[in-house]
Amino acid sequence: MRRGRPSTTATWVAAWRSLARYSGERIGGDPIAERLVPEPYAAILRAAGRAPTIARAVQTLARIVTRGQSRHLPLRTRAIDDAIEQAIARGVRQLVVLGAGLDARAWRLAALHEATVFEVDHPSTQAYKRRRVAGLPALAREVRFVESDFEHGALATSLANAGHDAARPSVFVWEGVTMYLSRAAIESTLACVEARSVGGSTLVATYLARDAFSALRSAVMMAVSTVGEPMRSTFLPHELAVVLARHGFAVVEDAGDPDWSVRYLGEAQRTSIERLVVATRGPAPPSPATLGAPK
Repeated sequence: MRRGRPSTTATWVAAWRSLARYSGERIGGDPIAERLVPEPYAAILRAAGRAPTIARAVQTLARIVTRGQSRHLPLRTRAIDDAIEQAIARGVRQLVVLGAGLDARAWRLAALHEATVFEVDHPSTQAYKRRRVAGLPALAREVRFVESDFEHGALATSLANAGHDAARPSVFVWEGVTMYLSRAAIESTLACVEARSVGGSTLVATYLARDAFSALRSAVMMAVSTVGEPMRSTFLPHELAVVLARHGFAVVEDAGDPDWSVRYLGEAQRTSIERLVVATRGPAPPSPATLGAPK
């Protein structure tokens, strides 16, 4: 990450989320991302907006070349949005975005209108983002920026200082982060989440599955390593479930592209770049069948 700018991977993710608006598919996209990404990515997104037919053709070509795996980021985004909205529907009013990057949910999810969003990230990334969203009305009731470094910071203290209420349920979103952290940093972050959680809280986290590989995922891992953001941690699904249970969370759902492509598009897909786990602390977790209900 260059000083005063978001990480390269955060920029790639936001840009692809924005381009997903032109895919012509029912998995949506991010209309705020164009405002958040730095140049020249913002220029590319503006050009896509002026030529949506070409942007859609690019998306179609990407799907063909990657055998559907280029849909991963918009599918992942939709699945996480649904998990958040399910938590909000159960009465949760605190959203904690761990490693927020260029996440724009506080500015695009109407379901958050009664929720306080805590955006946790590195101070340099947050300074950049705060400049970019200045003057942009949030759809969330309130947005609070929490400075923290997962490898060295004190997350629990930072959240407490920001006014996070550990006595009320929260939904914690940890999207596209765990693979870049050491196991020690993952464990310490989960310990902080545990300390700030009560019954009814939900953890939504993505991870690299050690037993699922594809040519595209190998290419992605090489690309992020080249820009100085190497992936460091992987899990087997049952292994991660054990880790989460140790911190008080029971897995409700562990899913990836093969599940989401059927759920949202009615199509089958064999492989997934990464997986998403939804885990809750009692009372009884929701049925997985309720996740991803049609909007």
